[in-house]
Amino acid sequence: MPTVVAALALAGLLRLAHIEMPRWHLAFWFAMLVGVALAGSLSRFQLLLNTGGSFLAAWAYFAALDKTDNYEGRPLHYLILVFGMAALIGSRLWLDIRAYGIGF
Repeated sequence: MPTVVAALALAGLLRLAHIEMPRWHLAFWFAMLVGVALAGSLSRFQLLLNTGGSFLAAWAYFAALDKTDNYEGRPLHYLILVFGMAALIGSRLWLDIRAYGIGF
């Protein structure tokens, strides 16, 4: 469940990044949506730690995208876009497997 929420939220928030919302707003909403998805499965301390980590990771992701957006050709921008999204969603998938016991 958190993997699906993270993937859909991140895709939607990337669209909102084009209308010049502050990056910490985008990271805050990403962390809140992931936190709500995890609310019933983790202890309170783990939930706060995970939500805080999600906020910091998303904030770094959106800030890096913003800093590399105006370069000519933008290869670094696209690398951050693809691998950053894969890392954020991959961390949610790892938590899905760990918290919910979903195996392949």
